[in-house]
Amino acid sequence: MTDKNYIALFEKYLRGESTAEETERLIDLVGSENKFRKIWENELMDSDPTLDETVKKRIFEKIRRETAGRRSYSLSVNWRKTVRWAAVILLPVLSAFTVYYFTQYPQRDHQPTVITAQKGEKAEVVLPDGSNVWINSGSTLTYDKHFNGKERSVHLQGEAYFEVPENKKRPFIVHTKHMTVQALGTSFNVRSYETDSLATAVLLEGKVKVSASGKETILSVNERATFDKRKQTLLADRVEALNFIEWKNGNIYFSNQTYDEIARTLSRIYNVDIQFASEQLRPMRFSGTLGSSGIKNALDILSMTSPMAYEMKDTTIILHHKAEIVK
Repeated sequence: MTDKNYIALFEKYLRGESTAEETERLIDLVGSENKFRKIWENELMDSDPTLDETVKKRIFEKIRRETAGRRSYSLSVNWRKTVRWAAVILLPVLSAFTVYYFTQYPQRDHQPTVITAQKGEKAEVVLPDGSNVWINSGSTLTYDKHFNGKERSVHLQGEAYFEVPENKKRPFIVHTKHMTVQALGTSFNVRSYETDSLATAVLLEGKVKVSASGKETILSVNERATFDKRKQTLLADRVEALNFIEWKNGNIYFSNQTYDEIARTLSRIYNVDIQFASEQLRPMRFSGTLGSSGIKNALDILSMTSPMAYEMKDTTIILHHKAEIVK
């Protein structure tokens, strides 16, 4: 198989269209460092000069380290079904490689660069200015050829965590549909999913300015800005900021969120269908952190600490209120 065919397979895999045999060939490729390095170097030969050589090396080394020893991961004929119920070990790695391959070519045609983490996926990328971005499930980050010019501007749909190098002459700006977050050099998390009633920004380091619907607020460390899309209000409060980036480590933090919101989050992260048998359950609230051991472990914790019960039917999860379950 040629190098170009491997690249096509990476893209096919991320779209969820590759067969088990094709996916296994990709694992063999990633596990073969010499072959992988050859493709990596060939594809970056003509890359955008704004992507620093040091950044290129960091990307390759990260992929090489993260795939070390993972070839033993076995594939079954039920690969697609397994993906829906378990964390996919290789996906963030393959996502990273594909992102960096495809970001080079749109630049030549002056088309925006689009980086997407599908449901059940996460992606970690390095932008041309050296900023590190972690993209959560069901999220898209976009930037165009003007990035790293007078300002470093990106557009976000969903959730992402940013670590931005300081550059006072080039502010870093995150645009969402309902909110804008501006930083000079800082670490912060932005969440703005279309289906959520709230859009939030949480600051871990430095300072940011958050603007929404003609209002603005300056955040300090361990502060959160919350924009209510329905009420059109922008409020700031104190939080423990580290809780809001637990998703980077595979954990899920909920801060007084309804089960309706929790169901949407779990559905997005694990790429499963969640339905309510009890409407009484939807507005009830939960606060806490769920571990990274998969959807069943998350549901077990919720059912032990709340009036929620659940059942699994194939790849569909049905949520019940315990009081409504007929013995």
